[in-house]
Amino acid sequence: MTINHRAEAERHLSKASFMTGDGPNATPVNPAAADHYLRMAQVHATLATGQALVADASAYRAALASWRDIVAHFVAWGLSFAENDDEHGTYLRLAQRLDEAGLNIDNDIDKITPEFGKDPRGMWKPPTVRRAEWAAECAATNPPF
Repeated sequence: MTINHRAEAERHLSKASFMTGDGPNATPVNPAAADHYLRMAQVHATLATGQALVADASAYRAALASWRDIVAHFVAWGLSFAENDDEHGTYLRLAQRLDEAGLNIDNDIDKITPEFGKDPRGMWKPPTVRRAEWAAECAATNPPF
């Protein structure tokens, strides 16, 4: 069962403000009871702060996962469909810079490139190298004679 610590803190504060003593018309505050509820409110308020931090961390984690997926798809598409070596180099440098920053997306790119009908092993090679390999493969399998 999950506890809403902020609501519990407010409930205890409300109870503390209505703790009355034995005086005429029950007006003086009962210090012992008020102290108990104030302590309980303080505990729940402290725990409520932790709940907010966990919620923030969870939101940041989700945002980072979404961002990582978007960037990985962008770089995978760029590496897959680059028409020249300069264009390919731009996407490759982006992947390398992310790797240097501790945000390696190489495995993500390798998983995504088959969605584009491409071989993940070849995406890291510049287009001129891929074309030369393809031409050599075609020449080996289909001799000109």
